[in-house]
Amino acid sequence: MESFNLFASLASAIVLEAAPFLLLGSFVGALFEVLVPDSFIERMIPKTVPGQLGFGLFAGMVLPTCECGVVPVVRKLLARGVPPATAITYLFAAPVINPVVLLSTYFAFQSDLTMVFWRCVLVGIPALVLGGVLGKGTAADILNLPKPVLRQMDDIRNENHGHDHGHECGCAACGETHDESSRIRAVLVHTGIEFLSMSKFLIFGACAAALFKTFTPSSVLDLMQGNNFISVGSMMLFAVLSSVCSEADAFVAAGFSMLPKAAMLSFVAIGPMVDLKLIPMFLSTFKRRVALALIVVPVVTIFYLCVLLAYLEGGV
Repeated sequence: MESFNLFASLASAIVLEAAPFLLLGSFVGALFEVLVPDSFIERMIPKTVPGQLGFGLFAGMVLPTCECGVVPVVRKLLARGVPPATAITYLFAAPVINPVVLLSTYFAFQSDLTMVFWRCVLVGIPALVLGGVLGKGTAADILNLPKPVLRQMDDIRNENHGHDHGHECGCAACGETHDESSRIRAVLVHTGIEFLSMSKFLIFGACAAALFKTFTPSSVLDLMQGNNFISVGSMMLFAVLSSVCSEADAFVAAGFSMLPKAAMLSFVAIGPMVDLKLIPMFLSTFKRRVALALIVVPVVTIFYLCVLLAYLEGGV
């Protein structure tokens, strides 16, 4: 009974700490989805490739998007002619390098700015690498759609003022046909749907972390604490399987405080880049070789970088 009480208190604490940030992230994402025209990001993109990569890396500050919704956004941007260097970098950077996620990471790790910094670095490196390599092609080289379909999508979006929501969306691009109340209602609906959709992953991740902390034998914990490859690899696998939203995953990772910081960083770095929600989206949206690159490069890069950080941290 004592173990169950400990499990329940740990799981509840994680959910209660993370839920406000998940709700805030859902609300901010809904505001941009409903009120900001798609053409806003296009007007700000630099002409040079380094500028496009940098803009894609930090575009999350301007247009934050959760990983569960970023793939359709990137597909839309590519079809509209946004440079692949920007779109691919944005694909991985937006779910992490945005104010809500950075704030939640800061609070989850007890005001430790180094964890916020390294999370951005670990996400930024594979994002820039993939953006630089895949950015040399065009949308037709990346998307899993024939060129005529890409051109048709672009024509349709141009005819609809660059926005592909339905007539009832109440968004900025269609604002002249909707009143203020419809836009407010759309924001609230988007927020509610996103929050409820992601809450189940938060609850699952919190329960898994609490189960691990409560019932894992000390011998297993000793093995994970003493082996950087096992601790980092295990946390990355858990991140992929649990699919916790980026606004809340830092609180789940912080529940594994008995592990090296690098292992917790591997969880919050790989989760928003590769998980069970994203893998099928990648395979259906992008050409096969591109999808495989989007899966393999982050996994390999983050694994070895986190193992290196664990050794620098003083692990065995």
